[in-house]
Amino acid sequence: MKRFVFLFFLFAGIAFAGKVVTYTAVSDVSQEDANNMAMAGVAKQISSRVQAKQTLEKKESSTAGKSSFSENFRLQSNIESNVKIKGVSITPVKVNKGFKATATLDMDEFTADIQFQMKAIKQELVKLDSNIRNGIQKRQYATAVNAIDQAKAKIKIYEYLTEKLSAIYPINDSHLLQHDIPSLETKLQEQLSQIRIEGPSENFTIGKPEMPAWSITVYDAVGPVENFPVRAKQGFQTLLERRTQSNGSATFNLRNVNFEKGPYTIVVEPNFSDELLSATSLEKKFELSYQVNQTRCSIRIKCNELANICSALEKKLSDKSIFVDETSKGPMLDLKIVSTEEKALKVSENITRFSYKVDLSLKNKDIQFITSAKEAGKNATDGSIKAIGKMDFSPLQRQLKPFCE
Repeated sequence: MKRFVFLFFLFAGIAFAGKVVTYTAVSDVSQEDANNMAMAGVAKQISSRVQAKQTLEKKESSTAGKSSFSENFRLQSNIESNVKIKGVSITPVKVNKGFKATATLDMDEFTADIQFQMKAIKQELVKLDSNIRNGIQKRQYATAVNAIDQAKAKIKIYEYLTEKLSAIYPINDSHLLQHDIPSLETKLQEQLSQIRIEGPSENFTIGKPEMPAWSITVYDAVGPVENFPVRAKQGFQTLLERRTQSNGSATFNLRNVNFEKGPYTIVVEPNFSDELLSATSLEKKFELSYQVNQTRCSIRIKCNELANICSALEKKLSDKSIFVDETSKGPMLDLKIVSTEEKALKVSENITRFSYKVDLSLKNKDIQFITSAKEAGKNATDGSIKAIGKMDFSPLQRQLKPFCE
């Protein structure tokens, strides 16, 4: 198959008449396409960022020695503008063949709308300036950082609007944007540079990819900092995001930490952009190291209970690095669970809970493990699952030591 691609440009007429811009376009595809192209033409005349591409594809195919041609018109029009085009009207025009549209833009209305947007940005910057100052004064750093980011984005939009307006309208001092954002940003960075994060000094030893809960505290020159955003990372992966409490502390309950291979280090840092971290020397992070105890005990269990009870037991055993693996050569243990109802607890007129004593044993010729716990539940199964969650399997772990790797 041979393929030939040719560029095909739509006919367009451009006219300027006083303070009105018009653009006419025709399309072989649809009225909507003609409308879009007319709008794109107007946008081009006011220097908006516009991309428009039209292609006409011709194909030649050969089958059994015979050639055939086909044409397929594909219109791709991607119009994007950071200037809201207000004051434009689209007029469909009837033609004998194809589709036609004329776009007309009132320049007075268009420039007035740009100036309205610029005025709105000035007002928004006044509010953001106040938010930044309050955030710095009250040590609500996340609020101040967010307000500065918003303000910088507004300033860029204002500069863009000014550039577009200046191409078609005389600019004077009233259009100048006066603000104090750079000095406020410097002041904020100075305060943030005094931030420090403190945490536990002991090394943790874990037997599975989970860590016990631990806390950090964020301080500045005054003391503990409330509502400060922090994140725990391992390598390039963020494990958890937190905000500090009124005492400046944040607690991390981390799951899925590195276990099979390192690094065995958790980093806690302010949850800000890399640019801000670098500018304020906040890359000085708190690091917590841990050790891995990869002793693994594999067992097999004859569990004739309900599946959710067997699952609850397997999950609890994994807390002690005891894993149920029916394909392993680990010892086979017989499970027995007996739930005895002790008393009924009336929660409300329509709800009753029952208290159960749950006895559990895992045995074979070498291992004899028995434990029990009491728990309330809506039925025996519910009570048994809750009781298993309270049981201590450390004695079983010690008995299994000869079988562990």
